[in-house]
Amino acid sequence: MGKATAKYQITIPPKVRKELGIVPGMSVDIKKEGNMYFLHVNSLEGIKRKWRGRFRDKISSDQYLENIRGSIQ
Repeated sequence: MGKATAKYQITIPPKVRKELGIVPGMSVDIKKEGNMYFLHVNSLEGIKRKWRGRFRDKISSDQYLENIRGSIQ
């Protein structure tokens, strides 16, 4: 089960993060449908598209992401 901090930040358990493929820097949304709430995970491809072409040192977005957080297993 997750836990909310005093700032209302929610901790997502490691098992859930792994199953959903959540990595640092990834966007997630919470959506309501009826009486239920769902965690919507935006893909890593969306992050790549957002930053594509913004690096003056000519590294790829894949390389940049790997440099800042390490390689994904």
